[in-house]
Amino acid sequence: MVSDEMNPDMRAQAQTLVDLVKKAEETGNYALGKDGLRYPDYIKRINADLKGKLPANTLLTFEKLENAASLEGGKRPWLLKSDTGLGGDQLEDAYVRPDQYGAPEVQFKLSGEGRRRFADITGANVGKVMAIVLDEVVQSAPQIKGRIDTDTAVITLGGGRDYKTATEEANLIATALRAGALPAALTQLEERTVGPSLGADSIAKGELAAVVGCMLIFIFMAVYYRGLGLVADLSLALNFLLTLAVLTSLGATLTLPGIAGLALTIGMAVDANVIIFERIKEELRRGVSAQVAIREGFSNAFSAIFDSNVTAVSTSVVLLIYGTGPVKGFAMTLIAGIITSMFSAVFFAHTILDILVVKFNMRKIASV
Repeated sequence: MVSDEMNPDMRAQAQTLVDLVKKAEETGNYALGKDGLRYPDYIKRINADLKGKLPANTLLTFEKLENAASLEGGKRPWLLKSDTGLGGDQLEDAYVRPDQYGAPEVQFKLSGEGRRRFADITGANVGKVMAIVLDEVVQSAPQIKGRIDTDTAVITLGGGRDYKTATEEANLIATALRAGALPAALTQLEERTVGPSLGADSIAKGELAAVVGCMLIFIFMAVYYRGLGLVADLSLALNFLLTLAVLTSLGATLTLPGIAGLALTIGMAVDANVIIFERIKEELRRGVSAQVAIREGFSNAFSAIFDSNVTAVSTSVVLLIYGTGPVKGFAMTLIAGIITSMFSAVFFAHTILDILVVKFNMRKIASV
């Protein structure tokens, strides 16, 4: 839809448009918000009440103000032409890419019919703005600088923004463009906000669950594998500390998914110890010495441990690249934990066992 708000005549009437909206709300005794109408119903009601007072083939819609938390908290009215004939169904793709200076910009691709219609619209409205609308909400309104008659077009964000803000806005525009091609409209039915006390309680319970799970693993290893289990517990503790050190050096914040990643890391690390110890027990049953059993056990188990960890890291990398928010936190924690577990389970535990068996002659530690 092409907006007339940038037209000098409409700009002079901007306050009049705001007054019309306010008067319609007061006359009809309705409002947008928690105790009023849902946004889709509000849009239908406000346009019906203002019919005849607005130019023909126009639609009144709104944009959330930058400093407002929601449309209810602050909205800017836009008067849009509704007969452009260009919709999301004529859009094939939209994505963010860096421009020649490294700043983010949005590139989108149109179908053949969309290209022809887009060329006509941009050619007839140079200097005006084209509103990007999703579910009757204006997401962005870039200015038309000239006629565009290509399969692809670019939306530049202009200056005055830092890189993070510009990237977030570019991603929002690209998402709105892609979502506009969906046949189903999105309606917000419910919104919940988790307060700091509830969030802190969730994190505390998550930490408790992780600690209990890790303690059960420590106890099981010590009881089932005895001396070898104590060495495993020592390597697990080192793995935990190394993982925290890596996350701290990267400036990562420990969230609930991150805590889950730490617990899963301990489980995967102990799995490596179980494979190694079972290999050692097999060698001891063959009648070889403790020193040889340790060497062969670690050597034979390495390939299986390495393959399983590479598989887990590969999956985590995919989550890190394509995931968002909590998923990235989980993936980052898991990657750090798996890498450190290779050191603690394979190299550290091997060194400790060699020292105990060879230097201190504690062969019973590796007994079956």
